[in-house]
Amino acid sequence: MKNDFDEFGFKDLVVRNWCYHRTCRHQMWSATKMDDGVMKLSIAPIYQEILGGEDDGKLVWASFSMRLTELFADPHLEVNELGFRSYCEKNTPNPLIEIRGNYKSRLFNLTIHLEPQLDTDPIEIIDTIRNQTRAIRSIRE
Repeated sequence: MKNDFDEFGFKDLVVRNWCYHRTCRHQMWSATKMDDGVMKLSIAPIYQEILGGEDDGKLVWASFSMRLTELFADPHLEVNELGFRSYCEKNTPNPLIEIRGNYKSRLFNLTIHLEPQLDTDPIEIIDTIRNQTRAIRSIRE
């Protein structure tokens, strides 16, 4: 449809400006169209599980940076509001950045989580035996 939010284009724009500081190939992404038509989007780093060595089974995550200046320079993106929340045990268990605006003239709210979502399973394995990072295969694969 002509009036639909271009989620794939928006996700590509966000991911292009997401820079992991070590090998990691995934982010946790979600998108929901709200009743008022606003797209609510969320991105977060993922947990990785170490395989082998003295840290076998340990959960870690790759730190990252976000090139906000380059993100905001996209000609299809208009930022109306930018905010952040620090850690708060009761209200904000994960620090985050929130961006509200328009992408290709469609309203969005983007939450960038600065740490992995609590209670999520690891998505990748850091295999110290084979010296590689790879996705965890599901039982269905």
